[in-house]
Amino acid sequence: MSSLSFLSDLNMSYNHFNGQIPQGTQLHSFDAWSYTGNLELCGPPLLNNCTIPQKADNPQHGNGNEDYGFLKSLYLGMGVGFAVGFWLVCGSLFLNRAWRHAYFQFFNGVVDRIYVIVNIKLQRFR
Repeated sequence: MSSLSFLSDLNMSYNHFNGQIPQGTQLHSFDAWSYTGNLELCGPPLLNNCTIPQKADNPQHGNGNEDYGFLKSLYLGMGVGFAVGFWLVCGSLFLNRAWRHAYFQFFNGVVDRIYVIVNIKLQRFR
């Protein structure tokens, strides 16, 4: 709302706004009556001055190591999941001869179909 630049008049009375009115925007240029009823608004053009609270150490923001444990377990889980999935597929193909032949026959058929489709499209194109 503070990026609006085409308004000549705006009445924001009794909308329960709070905080400082942004400076350097069109909201700063309206009369004080435009903000009537918003008791928690402060800064020009209102008479309420904004007090800047002292920045205390923010306890919810630590030294940045909170995500280390999460990321470590995420990457560990991804690695273990990849290894288990890989060996389930490849191990079953390695150990079961019938599955291995069916798997490679299936992909051989897929490659043959793609080859035929591409050649037909190329012949029509020429």
